Amino acid sequence: MFINRSKSLAYIFLSLGSLLPAGRAYSQDWAKAVIKNQQRVDLRDLGYPDVNEIPVNSSAITSLLTARDGMIYGGTSGDEAYLFLFDPAINKVRHLGKIPGQSGIHHAMVEDKNGNIFIGTGKNIFEEVTLSKWGEGDDLLDVTLWKDIKKHFQDYEGGHLYCYRPARSNRDVKLVDMDAEVEDLGIPLKNNSVYALTINPEGDEIYGLTYPDDHFFIYNIALKKFTDLGEIDPQKVFHGPERQWRTIARALICDDSGRVFMSGNKGMLVYYDPGSGTLVKTDIELPGDYYYLQFYEDYTAVEYFARDANGLIYGGTTDGYLFSLDPEKMQLNNLGKVRGDRRLRCLTVGKDGKVYLMAGEISASRPCQFYSYDPQRSHFENLGLLIADRSPYYYRRGQQFDAMVTGLDGTIYLGESERKSHLWIYIP
Repeated sequence: MFINRSKSLAYIFLSLGSLLPAGRAYSQDWAKAVIKNQQRVDLRDLGYPDVNEIPVNSSAITSLLTARDGMIYGGTSGDEAYLFLFDPAINKVRHLGKIPGQSGIHHAMVEDKNGNIFIGTGKNIFEEVTLSKWGEGDDLLDVTLWKDIKKHFQDYEGGHLYCYRPARSNRDVKLVDMDAEVEDLGIPLKNNSVYALTINPEGDEIYGLTYPDDHFFIYNIALKKFTDLGEIDPQKVFHGPERQWRTIARALICDDSGRVFMSGNKGMLVYYDPGSGTLVKTDIELPGDYYYLQFYEDYTAVEYFARDANGLIYGGTTDGYLFSLDPEKMQLNNLGKVRGDRRLRCLTVGKDGKVYLMAGEISASRPCQFYSYDPQRSHFENLGLLIADRSPYYYRRGQQFDAMVTGLDGTIYLGESERKSHLWIYIP
């Protein structure tokens, strides 16, 4: 799990370098930094090494949240799901414990009006799905894939919604095998993961998506009640980028009016209207790689959302496109694609107004690269690989990322999603 061949080769090359004749220097031309001021890039261990650091195979960061008090909360996926926080005041990550029996927290952390943190759990998204050998039956490929996915989830009770109360629990120091102090609020949908969460502007109603059945649900915090609004997209497509996972929206976002945006059938924009209590389908198509051939029915989905200070929504798709959405005008603009490969993995809007984004696939040959988009100039800038170079103390290249947020002071926080992961920090 999370094995990165390019890193393994890097370690071999570095080891061989120690055997070369003394006095001769060899540069790593294949891993040059693009960001000029490297002091602006760094990383933090997820806890204290050899004491309470989140263990390997459980440290892939797949959720990040900036709380109103400036704390950065994170959730991991792997063998077990863990919670942590980064406190800018002490410049350290604090481990908050594991959630027993849970293996994933995917884009599913929100803060309510009282400062409590709500966490949605599910299966580890990096977990391999056992696939049937195509051609053994009469089913088409997409039918076979759907049967394999349903089989993968058939014995899974379902992801839970939990509540973590920082005012009560942040002061407690956890060892690596200790549980997080969370309240179990129940399972939104049986045999499904909680795939994404967002919360309304008032901070009293949570909205979520499930995987694989693609249901939209509501959780009323005061009433402690789930409401299932049913399936968003009845069509099952496997557009990718992971062929063993069904293509559905991977993120939700609220506008100032309380409408909840997501993607749906045919890659069209869908939103929940709190006034009518219904899901509304639009004719606004998300940008994607569409090939209009006979019988072609695949389509893209939204990967990640973020908002700027004026309420403009930015989103990224599984095909790697960045777009903006003006929710008042209901106008979507395709801002372009930064690379030929698919996936815009995560993004955030900086205090400088620029959009920072990660593009790339889960592949050693297509690692994530860091970019920025300046809306004032309609311009992308390639920031390259993230490299934290504190030689001779440590040197690391970040290649896989699945979460990103902006701190209150403008610092960009990036969640690495490797076998052994770190919280990365970039100061624009």
